[in-house]
Amino acid sequence: MAIEKILVPYNFSAQEEKALDFIVRTYANRDDVQVTLFNAYTSLPTVDMQAGPEMAKMKMGLARLSDEIREKEAGLKSAKEFLVRNGLKDDQVDYIFKEKEKSTADEIIYTVSKHHYRVLVLSRQLKVGGLFGRSIHTKVLSTLKNITACIVT
Repeated sequence: MAIEKILVPYNFSAQEEKALDFIVRTYANRDDVQVTLFNAYTSLPTVDMQAGPEMAKMKMGLARLSDEIREKEAGLKSAKEFLVRNGLKDDQVDYIFKEKEKSTADEIIYTVSKHHYRVLVLSRQLKVGGLFGRSIHTKVLSTLKNITACIVT
């Protein structure tokens, strides 16, 4: 039996919680699925705290951002636990939490291609901000081929 690999970009909004509900309704109690939650975070800048008193002031802000990154990873673990509590087995659910090297859309495209995911579950709210920003959906869906994309609204 072939395993259906599913990638769920997860950014901790109410909309992504709907995506988790969709996964449970559609795939719970099936043995032929592997679900991966995905989040790529913006890396923290490297700051030399010895460079001067101004840099030392940044230490508190960087510590707060570092805490936010840890909270996001804890959020992914919590989302995984939700899926396991609601019908998927622990070994059917994992997550990728990585430092962003490219745009969010490019990270998703790369991950789908590299790991051969066949299903992509997107939230309606995944967008790049700004007037000239391009929807993540647009870039991902126009680039990827031979996958099933579900957009949860």
